[in-house]
Amino acid sequence: MRPWFPLLAGSVFYAFALVWAAGELPEDGVPLHFDPAGVPTAFGTRAGFLALGTLFGLLVAGIGAGLYRLVTTGSLARVSVPHRDYWTAPQRVGRLRHMLAEDMGRTFGGTLLLLAAVPVTAVYATRSDPPRLPVGPVWVVLVLLVVGIVGYCVYLGRYRYRPA
Repeated sequence: MRPWFPLLAGSVFYAFALVWAAGELPEDGVPLHFDPAGVPTAFGTRAGFLALGTLFGLLVAGIGAGLYRLVTTGSLARVSVPHRDYWTAPQRVGRLRHMLAEDMGRTFGGTLLLLAAVPVTAVYATRSDPPRLPVGPVWVVLVLLVVGIVGYCVYLGRYRYRPA
C-alpha cells in the first residue's frame, strides 16, 4: 500500500460523512457541542455545522499532506527520530523518509477517519428527543482513541525506529 493511501482514504470517508450529514441534518437546531453526559450545550444551523466541519477537515487534511510532503522531500534537519545518527546516514535516508511518510499517512488518515464520526453523531443526536448522544459508546470510542494513540506512539518510539 502506498504511504499516502490512509490519508486519502480518511479524507474520502470524512468528506462522505459531511455530504451524508448535509442531507440528514435539520436546517436549524444542530447540536454543535456536548457535555460529558451527552447533552448538547450549543446549537447552530446545518450550514454553520457543515462550514465548520469542512474547514476543520481541510485543515487536518492540509496539515497531514503538508507534513507528508515535508518528510518525503524536505529537509530532515528538524525531524526528531530515535537513533537519529543511524537513520540520517545517507544509505538509510530513503528508508527513513518512507517510514515517516507511512506514519504521517496513518496518523492523519486515522484522525480523519475518527473525525468522520462527528457528523454521524450529530445526525444521531438530532434524531433523539430530546437531542443527546449515548454516553457509553462515546466514552468507549474516546478511551480507545487515547489508548490507540499512546500505543502507536510507544510502538514508534520503542520498536519501529530501532536500528536493524
